[in-house]
Amino acid sequence: MSTPRKRTSTRPSHIQNGTSTGSFLFRALNFTANPLCLLAIISLCFAGCADLKVKKPASDSTPPALVWNVYNHDTGAQADHPGSPKLNAKRGEHYRITLKANDSGGVKSIQINPAIGSGEMSWTCKAPPGGENVAQSKTATLKGLKQDLAPDSNGDVLTSIFLIFELDFSMDCQAGWNFSAGHAQLSGRASNYFGGTTNEVITFNITP
Repeated sequence: MSTPRKRTSTRPSHIQNGTSTGSFLFRALNFTANPLCLLAIISLCFAGCADLKVKKPASDSTPPALVWNVYNHDTGAQADHPGSPKLNAKRGEHYRITLKANDSGGVKSIQINPAIGSGEMSWTCKAPPGGENVAQSKTATLKGLKQDLAPDSNGDVLTSIFLIFELDFSMDCQAGWNFSAGHAQLSGRASNYFGGTTNEVITFNITP
């Protein structure tokens, strides 16, 4: 495995089991203070913490709903995508992906890339014109993130939580080679307090 090349960036970067020199970025939010109020502050919830929590119910037959919020750092475009969307992107773009889980009975956990290989990038580089018609494939496995929660001292639980993952589609090719096409995916999972679990995948088709 080659050593990832560092990019000049104010955002943390990480790559796990990658075979390329690209830089793949993520950021998780860790709740070191009261998670109920801290989440409200971070998500700019002006209605107050009370709107994010309920008493833990005796049962909850409906699993959490997952929504991907996709923000393009380069263009400023932003949109919510429920379920398992398939999106188009350009090589070199940078995205902030926010996975949001909502459950009226409380969310117990949320994960991005819960299993090894469930988050991945792959791309193809072609040899310079005039030489042999060959291509080189590169892949990178993206690290997972997880946030577990529990009822507070009053028995209250959060009905909405999220994780943030930064993606950098630099997808480097060696000198003289040309980027052809790329693919990226993140997997999301959330569970409530009664075993209800939802799994979704966001996929990017990346072009030059």
